[in-house]
Amino acid sequence: MFMVRELIRNSSPLGLLGLVVSLAAIGMALTYAIRPNEQKLALMRPLSLAAIFGGLSSFTVGVVVVLQGIAATGEFSVRAWNAIAAGVAEAVTALFVAFGCLTIAWLLVALGMRRS
Repeated sequence: MFMVRELIRNSSPLGLLGLVVSLAAIGMALTYAIRPNEQKLALMRPLSLAAIFGGLSSFTVGVVVVLQGIAATGEFSVRAWNAIAAGVAEAVTALFVAFGCLTIAWLLVALGMRRS
């Protein structure tokens, strides 16, 4: 739980927007699973694309920040490589969250399709 709080606290506004959109996709999928109809399914598709693009843009921003840090580093010590690894891990986390939320969301959609 501590790691999630740290991730949210250290995220950029763009990263937080990607997280909110990914969670919104889960919310829409849950409403579809409970009461399936075509309008909710139609909204699920653009929400999924927004979550994908949000995750990719958050990842890209993270990579840019890491590359700026590498460019500003004069000498590469073990500590510098540890910081680089931590930055790359944070950047990849945005993709993990977005695609994990989409996995849950589309499993809920599949459940709703089974019910309809």
